[in-house]
Amino acid sequence: MTTIRGTSASAAGRPARRGRAGFTLLEVMVALAILSMGLLAVSDLVSGALRNQTRAARLDTATLLARSKLAEAEEEFERKGFSDFDQEDEGTFEREGHPEVRWKLRAVKPQVELGPEKILQILGGGTDLATLLGHRGGGDGAGGSQPETFDPRAAGMTAALNQQLTVLGEQIKKGVREVRLTVSWPDGKKDGSFTVVTHLVVLTPTEGT
Repeated sequence: MTTIRGTSASAAGRPARRGRAGFTLLEVMVALAILSMGLLAVSDLVSGALRNQTRAARLDTATLLARSKLAEAEEEFERKGFSDFDQEDEGTFEREGHPEVRWKLRAVKPQVELGPEKILQILGGGTDLATLLGHRGGGDGAGGSQPETFDPRAAGMTAALNQQLTVLGEQIKKGVREVRLTVSWPDGKKDGSFTVVTHLVVLTPTEGT
């Protein structure tokens, strides 16, 4: 006996459906876009960290070079003393192995008047010359006001003291300087720099003036 098995029209017209076994093109593109944005963010973080590390290393190097330059300048000033006017010099740290780092040094003379009265006020806590030399004002007595008195030796003492205080003021102005050291180095599109300000006192240079 022969058995004939029939098939339905719908089954004969199309193949049987199978389960999904992959991703669509749109899903792949979205995944790649998300991955690329994540990689870009990581790249920015890494490059920023590298730039900061490089900048910090350059700043450390410039700080060490500035310290050595200040010590060298202080030694030279103690040996030769200061000029009667502002001094300025500049150069690079090529000898130290960093020709890209530049320095500029200025020694500025103080612009202040140090006359005898000013020196005396500084040293004596505000005492003026007349009080120090014994100038005394008169007071009211029984017969009225008394004339002011002055020590007869005060005239000679005043001249001598004025001369000594004038010499002292000139020595202070000649032996005190404000030293400004500016260090700069290339840092990308612009230069990095900082300025160190200190004060030096050299009253008696070892080599004389």
